[in-house]
Amino acid sequence: MSDTSRRTFIAAGAAAAVPFFIKADSKTDSKNKILGEGEHQYECIHDWGQLPSNIKYGNTHSVCEDSQGHIYIHHTVYKDSPSSDSVVVFDDKGKFVRSFGPMFRGGAHGMHLSKEGKTEYLYFCDEKHGIITKRTLKGEEVWTMGYPQDSPIYQKGPGSTGPGGASGLNYRPTNFAIAPNLDFWVGDGYGSYYMFHYSQANSTAYPKLVKTFGGPPAGQAQGGGRGAAGGGGGGGRGRGDGKAGPGGPGGGAPQAAAGAPGGGRGPAAPPPPGQPGVPRDVPIESTNNPHGNMVDLRDPANPILLIADRGNSRIVRYTLDDKPIDVVSGTKSPCHFHTYKDTIVVPDLQARVTLLDKNNKIILHLGEPTVANPARTTENRADFIPGQFVQPHGAIFDHAGNIFVAEWVEIGRVTKLRKV
Repeated sequence: MSDTSRRTFIAAGAAAAVPFFIKADSKTDSKNKILGEGEHQYECIHDWGQLPSNIKYGNTHSVCEDSQGHIYIHHTVYKDSPSSDSVVVFDDKGKFVRSFGPMFRGGAHGMHLSKEGKTEYLYFCDEKHGIITKRTLKGEEVWTMGYPQDSPIYQKGPGSTGPGGASGLNYRPTNFAIAPNLDFWVGDGYGSYYMFHYSQANSTAYPKLVKTFGGPPAGQAQGGGRGAAGGGGGGGRGRGDGKAGPGGPGGGAPQAAAGAPGGGRGPAAPPPPGQPGVPRDVPIESTNNPHGNMVDLRDPANPILLIADRGNSRIVRYTLDDKPIDVVSGTKSPCHFHTYKDTIVVPDLQARVTLLDKNNKIILHLGEPTVANPARTTENRADFIPGQFVQPHGAIFDHAGNIFVAEWVEIGRVTKLRKV
């Protein structure tokens, strides 16, 4: 990732609509900062987890928890890491359990854990190689797919040069949302900016494309930077033997050439905002870097698809048949979502982690800077400031209501916010 593709974020001294808190120790004997207020207070434990010496984090992009309380970290792998494994697993105390996933080195991005019947699966997005893939908890492949070649946006036309013949379009998927019926949604956050809705007949069936929606308004170009170098040809089926199928890393049809329109990793600048989190004159049905998504099941009778429309500085709520409902205000650069009871956690790339209540109103922001942060590219971990986030990219609640935060910084940073 280049710094230009995700804009520079710290706006020192900006007035916040809701409070954020960093204060001295209150409910712990440790020297760690306590973030939050009232019933939402957390001990801030940076650099959580006992990382083996042969694994060096790259950008830590996503985090999830399995039914055993194991925590999974998905990272791009540091440039001189002896191990290429991009998935690192810890127990609930932070002890290393295992690692896998060398095929995602450089492209590791979204990761979602789904319990389907009695079996748990991991879904991964690899934005460098242009694939999505479903795996067991130990990394064995169920299926692997490249770009959605059946989507109308990738059909051939005059002058078409991109994957599937679509002029200039690229495919760099960023995150998953999965419904109880096994339908899932993929946001092409760094590529075409479209959303893709798939169905699965069962847990091992190859997915079918249901619908393409979102994308930039008519006449607006996608992306603004370099495109992916290759990989991820459409429809590569998983082999079931742990090896990449035809659409896996290093295989399949090449994507749009580097520098082609639509290859931008970060969003184009949104229009000036009308109200916080709601850019002016942006159609609700359009998406600009739909970076994260989640099926919100807090009301089981009324499931909602949430999309982190990061380039438009907003969260948009959709029905599960892909129709926009309304916009949730108050975020700057929302990346993804996770729920615990009635609360949603939103990692926001602008140096904070936001909590939303059952009505999607902001409770508070955690870890906003009170002094200037170091550059995200620093290679000195001591530069990071305790109690402050730099660029939160992924976050989850664990089974006990603690929060784990993975940050988009060059040497990786995993923080546990322990509920106090």
